[in-house]
Amino acid sequence: MNSALITGSEGFIGRHLVDKLAKEKIKIIRFSRQTGKDVSNKTDWDKLPITDTVFHLAAVSGYKDCLENTNLAYQVNVSGTVNALEHCRCTKAKLIFPSTYVYDQPYEEIKRETDSCRPSTHYAFTKWLGEELCHFYTRVFKVNTLILRTSNVFGSGQEDKYLVPLIFNNILQSRKFTLTKPEIERSFVYIDDLVEAYIGLAKTKTMPGEIYNIGPEKSTTLEQLIQIMEKITAKPAKVSWSGQERPSEINLNRINIRKMQAILHWYPKTSLESGLKKMLAKP
Repeated sequence: MNSALITGSEGFIGRHLVDKLAKEKIKIIRFSRQTGKDVSNKTDWDKLPITDTVFHLAAVSGYKDCLENTNLAYQVNVSGTVNALEHCRCTKAKLIFPSTYVYDQPYEEIKRETDSCRPSTHYAFTKWLGEELCHFYTRVFKVNTLILRTSNVFGSGQEDKYLVPLIFNNILQSRKFTLTKPEIERSFVYIDDLVEAYIGLAKTKTMPGEIYNIGPEKSTTLEQLIQIMEKITAKPAKVSWSGQERPSEINLNRINIRKMQAILHWYPKTSLESGLKKMLAKP
């Protein structure tokens, strides 16, 4: 990889990816609303410099944002992906497409990339549609696509609308807050490990249309997450539990990463506790 176009370059993952690629002397083209470009606007893709890789990070992300901005979510996450694929079709670039947990029940199982899918939220469904578009463009137009089903990422500089910084800030500021259920599980991957996986796979000769799970081997309950935060902050969490899950949201998130380990010998180097300590040291 000598050059990369990054959509969503000013977002949380985008900023860290830009920093890492810059250290490796990779030529970077930034593409984001902050640079005056909209992935869902076809004309904004015109006359872009040709790169050998496109990291398509731009998206309306998460359960809440996609539920509250449903039309925008489909416009950005689906139409924007069409534009990214069209760009790669014309320039012969490799498309790196981050997806999410899109698997079907039973959620108690540890999911492999070949397991059946049945997304249950707008966010997951728009990402699954993006996956299907990648497969179509690979099959019909021979576009080299790579789909990365990514766990819950966390790290320094993340907006506090996301779960980890939201809970962290509430504990640090001794605020009362409410969560759903203590037994709900999520798989948390530290931003540095995620970026390493993205870049490693981008550089690797993968089969067009391949899918990889990226995250830790073991998921964490919300109760365990809070206990770790209480330990490293030495402050009690003023948390109450509503006992009600958010509609259609998956309460377990367990993935198998043996495929990643086989091709890259990759596994998350940063434990949840270590990552949280880094966040505490560098908010």
